[in-house]
Amino acid sequence: MNNILYDILNDVNEGIVIFNEERKISLWNNYMEEITGISKEKVINSNIYTVLPNLNVNYFIKAADNVLKNGCKMFFSAAMHKEMINNKEYLNLKISRFENGNTKFLLLEFIDVTNQFVQISTLKNHVLELYEINRELKQKEKMIKKLAYYDNLTGAANRTLFYEIAEKFLHNSKRNNNLLGLMFIDVDKFKSINDTYGHEAGDRVLAQVANILKEATRRNDVVARHGGDEFLILLPDIKNYKNYEVVLSRIVNNKNKIICYDGNEINISFSIGVSFYPYDGNSIDQLITAADKGMYIAKNRDGEDNCFCSCS
Repeated sequence: MNNILYDILNDVNEGIVIFNEERKISLWNNYMEEITGISKEKVINSNIYTVLPNLNVNYFIKAADNVLKNGCKMFFSAAMHKEMINNKEYLNLKISRFENGNTKFLLLEFIDVTNQFVQISTLKNHVLELYEINRELKQKEKMIKKLAYYDNLTGAANRTLFYEIAEKFLHNSKRNNNLLGLMFIDVDKFKSINDTYGHEAGDRVLAQVANILKEATRRNDVVARHGGDEFLILLPDIKNYKNYEVVLSRIVNNKNKIICYDGNEINISFSIGVSFYPYDGNSIDQLITAADKGMYIAKNRDGEDNCFCSCS
């Protein structure tokens, strides 16, 4: 073997193995000693598959035979073929053929790509960490948004969200010349419920009221807590003034208007005022004021679940 070539192959920063057609090793460079812990003195003239038993597999044997026979080159990636030498380094493997006189040799080049795999693994971990951070931020964003736009006790929209949505619906109604209905709902005798059964019972009642109103409304209707025991329902895209009566009927006839608390039955009833754009006002505040007045008219009537609508 040419001494200059030998010195070059011995000093390159990759594992170099050369063996002949009989699979006898004729060169084993310093890098191979380093990654295997086996000295060249022990392997020269030894069978490649005895020295590197992990290569003694069908796919590699066929590949080596094919390179020897046809002179083509083969490549084995560390990602697809792990532990070709050991379980510490990730090594790509190139196989090529050269001839010296009438003798054919195979050249194995083991290229250490462990650092690349470590970097990829580190990058993956960073991506996973960023994904987790992003997921947590989105969850917190949802929580913040919920706190900003929804009533914590009832889960209904709060006044901030109500006004944002209501202004958009009002704008659409003005542009398309549609009706927009608004119901102002007050829980009858709520102060008496609080005074008699306590604030915890009052909270239970308010939560149940929100459920009743949500069950009574359509998908696009908006149920909001206006404050205290007052709720608003926005009715967009209704065809005529009488359409609110469907929602009213569902509220009045809801089967869950009695709740049990501490052995007592608490009856829920409402006073409701209804207003419409454009009949009762040209702004959301004007519609709320008109419906509020209607609610007080209803509250002064005898009996329970009274409703007043100026258009009726």
